[in-house]
Amino acid sequence: MRSLVQAVPRRRLVVLPVVLAAAALVAVPAGSGAVAARGLGPGLAPPWSNLLLNPAAETGDASAYGWDAVTIPGWKVRTGLPTVVRYGTPGFPTALPAGPWARGGRLFVGGAGGTAVLSEVVHLHAPGGTPPPAGTAATLSAWLGAGSASYSDAEALFVSGSGQTLGSISLPEVVAADGEVAGLRRERLSAALPAGTAAVQVLVTLGTTWTDFGGQQSPFVGFNRAVLGDVSFGVGTRLEAPGRLRPPRADVPGFRHVFVIMMENQDLGAIAGDTTYAPFENSLIAEGTLLRDFFAEEHPSDGNYLALAGGSTFGVPLTDPLEYDPSYTIRARNIGDLVDAAHETWRGYLQSADGPCDDTLHGWYRNDDLPFLYFADVRSRPSYCAHHLVPLPQLSTDLAKAATTPSFSWVAADGCDDMEGCGIRAGDDFLRLVCDAIFASPAWRTQASLLVITFDEDGYDYERPSQLVPTILVGSHVRAGYVSHQRYTHYSLLRTIEAALGLGSLGTNDRYAASINDAFAAG
Repeated sequence: MRSLVQAVPRRRLVVLPVVLAAAALVAVPAGSGAVAARGLGPGLAPPWSNLLLNPAAETGDASAYGWDAVTIPGWKVRTGLPTVVRYGTPGFPTALPAGPWARGGRLFVGGAGGTAVLSEVVHLHAPGGTPPPAGTAATLSAWLGAGSASYSDAEALFVSGSGQTLGSISLPEVVAADGEVAGLRRERLSAALPAGTAAVQVLVTLGTTWTDFGGQQSPFVGFNRAVLGDVSFGVGTRLEAPGRLRPPRADVPGFRHVFVIMMENQDLGAIAGDTTYAPFENSLIAEGTLLRDFFAEEHPSDGNYLALAGGSTFGVPLTDPLEYDPSYTIRARNIGDLVDAAHETWRGYLQSADGPCDDTLHGWYRNDDLPFLYFADVRSRPSYCAHHLVPLPQLSTDLAKAATTPSFSWVAADGCDDMEGCGIRAGDDFLRLVCDAIFASPAWRTQASLLVITFDEDGYDYERPSQLVPTILVGSHVRAGYVSHQRYTHYSLLRTIEAALGLGSLGTNDRYAASINDAFAAG
């Protein structure tokens, strides 16, 4: 058997598509995007300072067990569903006295979506704003680890001001065979900067040779256990210091009403373009914006609901515990708390509910079809719960007047009409009935309103990429017939809703998620 971690030649197949994107990253104009958000801080960075933001995943949320993807501030996800865990999380390395645990105590992890690639761009400005001199020494280092048929590596690409790749540093890849437990090894290499280097794109690859991932058991079957800690890039001269890590800008118009409908278990390709089984949804795509690169966080269902409602999956067990234990609660804030704090109104409407705050299971009804019953501050207040979680017929009454239409509404189909139980056409018919009522309401016709239709997870059918689900936006200021190819998640959607209603944020997952800015018309 091979040793726990080995240095082997790099797999260029993973890195090549990312290399081609380098020009687009460094050519972003000032004031836009994640690169420009870095800015230039005051003063100079001493030689050999780590120029990366969030190099050890110390900023942001950590997954409780590793099976859910999280927002990773400062890094752009290129492929996969990467996540972050703390040292000592079951199945991952523990902190070593000589290891990178001192910097945040966290590891980047490949996750449940196959091979993951992340990137971060560093602009290099010597005093006066010029590129550093040719021949300046540069060093890339990282703690690399692999376990159970996975591999990890890091690379720094030297890029000119026009986006041309001039050279690179590539750390030796670390791999492990099937069945080996993840270990860590520090790798470090140096090189001279080519003339004209204006920026560096650091690429992190957390790879796997597993191909059996993306199904219902993806947290266990085919899980990518590649790990990486404390990646560092520095140069041997003083540079203008990079700015501090900031949340990406949310350029979202203000709305009086936001409606959310979350359906279940369908891939993007099962909805977009299928006018036979999903004619209504495709008519909405023509009228609004389709997000073609929208990803769920985990399998199975409930963690994705919680991500949108609460800004985290909260380490909820994969058994969807609320169905089995009505006493199971999460002591955390949710978007309803933000709406309350803003002195606005919210409601959840549940199809097939037997009265307000229905916490039972019967027929097609499940008490976790709407995530708010998970939260202790909803469940523990019966009158509050009964006012805010109501049967679906109440929606028609509330829509009768703009004044009685909540600022935030979440509509939940039951287990048949959510597309999981009775198929796509049943769900499409349900959406038509609900949306027609919304579109005919005074609130929609007279006040700025936004409708979001999204899905909790993909169809357990091993399509690639994993967890790519359809999401449609319709309403005031939404671009008609627009298709977005920006990568978004349920945390992006939560951040967008928070901005649309003028709310705060619930945590780092939504605060640092990319807002869905491109779905809205300028002005």
